[in-house]
Amino acid sequence: MRRAYYATVGMLWLLLAPWLAAEGEDTGRQEVSNVRVTVFYATNGDPKQAGQKARALTEDQEASLREQPQLEFEHYRWMGEDMQPVLRSYENWAQPLKPSDEILLKFEAGSLPTAGAIKLDLELWLSRKKVLKTHSPLSEERPLFVLGPEWRGGRLIISVALASGT
Repeated sequence: MRRAYYATVGMLWLLLAPWLAAEGEDTGRQEVSNVRVTVFYATNGDPKQAGQKARALTEDQEASLREQPQLEFEHYRWMGEDMQPVLRSYENWAQPLKPSDEILLKFEAGSLPTAGAIKLDLELWLSRKKVLKTHSPLSEERPLFVLGPEWRGGRLIISVALASGT
């Protein structure tokens, strides 16, 4: 009699296990948006100082940079980019100059996205040191620009924006 009882309970658990697992899914790992982190090189001198991996910018990228009065330089080059998901309740990291970890951006959703915008808790890490912490609203139309460190006779500029289609 006891054996039949345990067999029945065991079968019941086998039937309920998939349902219980689905109920316990971690909704914090749900992707709510995507973030694009781009690093640019800006200089008033020779743009070749950026190196061979640097590329010319698209017209939209250059126009976006030139709209910012604090970022007035003669020449701009694209250095690297990373796109990462924004998870509902977890932090994530972007590494735009792979394989280098000299520039890292840690981000976490501060709110759920609304109409192409989201508030993010952002931390910028340079050479493994946190240099900036902010709670910023981001959108596709208005990236957040951070004037980074001096490098090779120019400056690095870090752009953080929502990726298109999110």
